[in-house]
Amino acid sequence: MFDAEADDPCPKYRIYAQKSGVATVYSMHETVYDFDMVPMEYSKVPVSLISLNPSDMIEEIEQMLYAFDHPIISIENFPEHYEDL
Repeated sequence: MFDAEADDPCPKYRIYAQKSGVATVYSMHETVYDFDMVPMEYSKVPVSLISLNPSDMIEEIEQMLYAFDHPIISIENFPEHYEDL
């Protein structure tokens, strides 16, 4: 199972926010970091869960949940944190 405490402090997945009209849309994206642990790039298409077995899917879900322990990133101002003003 995934252990966030023992793994890299940079989560594989991050939550991203983007203004869309009057609403804010949130999505989960796979993220790559530089050596200073700053997001460097992210998958342009939000992630979806597909797996060959349930245990692998559980591990992916756990990694996605770990993203909630980190600030949301702004798509418009990447890699800055999202601030809903």
